[in-house]
Amino acid sequence: MIDYKNVKLGKKAPRLDPRTLRFAKYIQAVPSPPIEVDYLPAHGPWPMYANDSLGDCVEAAAGHMIDEWQYCTQPDALQPTTAQIIQAYSGATGYVPGDPLTDQGTDMLTFLKYWRKTGVGGHKILAFVSLETGNLTQLEQAIWLFGASMIGLALPISAQNQSAWSVPGNLQGDAAPGSWGGHCVPVGAYRHDFPSRLRNTVVTWGQTLTMSDYFYQCYCDEAYAVLSQDWIEKQGVSPSGFDLAALQADLAAL
Repeated sequence: MIDYKNVKLGKKAPRLDPRTLRFAKYIQAVPSPPIEVDYLPAHGPWPMYANDSLGDCVEAAAGHMIDEWQYCTQPDALQPTTAQIIQAYSGATGYVPGDPLTDQGTDMLTFLKYWRKTGVGGHKILAFVSLETGNLTQLEQAIWLFGASMIGLALPISAQNQSAWSVPGNLQGDAAPGSWGGHCVPVGAYRHDFPSRLRNTVVTWGQTLTMSDYFYQCYCDEAYAVLSQDWIEKQGVSPSGFDLAALQADLAAL
């Protein structure tokens, strides 16, 4: 089990922008998601991407998503490097390596715009759209259609003692949302039929963790579907029922 004294968080509070495009607008009669989806590579451990020493969890989550997409579409491709993730952290937030005063974390919306316009390790995304937080169907659709969902969590202190994230009872004291801090992770797998309901798999701190539906509903404070052109073209996951043309038109109008 990971020693949580040697990890960092780093996600800032959600930044609201009324211009942010909504996932639900572009869903047109998408069939129900499969009962199980798992796009996560079988390899391990995952890169830490300096999230044991820096509050770059948002950028690290992007690195893990790129790693996942490449595993599914071009398995021989190189993972993003830690240096590239730190460079993205600097570009998105102004972090200066070696200056701890500038290690202030990242808000997800600012980073997603940076990822689309500038890229991470040479990888740009096509677009991103926000999910309705706590909506399990949208979470599953985002994972199924686009390989992963990037979520923000207001983690409770109680999660520090868990090898799998679940809600220990009421949402008070150590279980209060945000009592530990903000964190960002990708969700790359889910199962409907897992007996303990620990059926969503996230990547964080160089490992995978399972997360219950209820944990997601209680502690997620923002979530996004991130559209990678490489994923859409090479994996053959057609956005069937997802109105990509309308999304591109809306992006052009921003």
